[in-house]
Amino acid sequence: MKKGFTIVELLIVVSVISILAAIAIVSYNGVSQRAQDTSVQADLEGLAGQLEAHRVRSTPREFPRTAAVLQTLNIKAAKGAYKTTIPLNFIYCADSTDTQEFALIAESRSGRIFMINQEGFKTQSLTESNLTLSVCSGQGMDVQLSGMSSANTWQTWVGSS
Repeated sequence: MKKGFTIVELLIVVSVISILAAIAIVSYNGVSQRAQDTSVQADLEGLAGQLEAHRVRSTPREFPRTAAVLQTLNIKAAKGAYKTTIPLNFIYCADSTDTQEFALIAESRSGRIFMINQEGFKTQSLTESNLTLSVCSGQGMDVQLSGMSSANTWQTWVGSS
């Protein structure tokens, strides 16, 4: 009597292992995307707090309107969580007339887009194709500062966390 496995038994074992590996990969990708989304949301909340603190300390009380002022805030962003293949993935919008409003728009590496303003996170219907130079005017604002100067090149006012 010979000992060993038949070809059918080996194929079944290989199939089961393949199915388990596929499930693990899909689960990992979902967890990874949620972590990226959470990181981007945390960055936006943190920056919104820094913007509010700046407004309260400044005279006159207003949100920043230039990259130079944003750079003084010592902004921290988890750059690995953002989509970096597009030039407009982290956008700061302000209004030169109503200095009490701002909006931050960011795209996570997962492809989800988030927006926060002085009132908190906002539901929005932006898509990657909407992330153009006119995105701020769509929010009723005229000042736009992009966190990136081109794909994969961050502006100096966006620090790293």
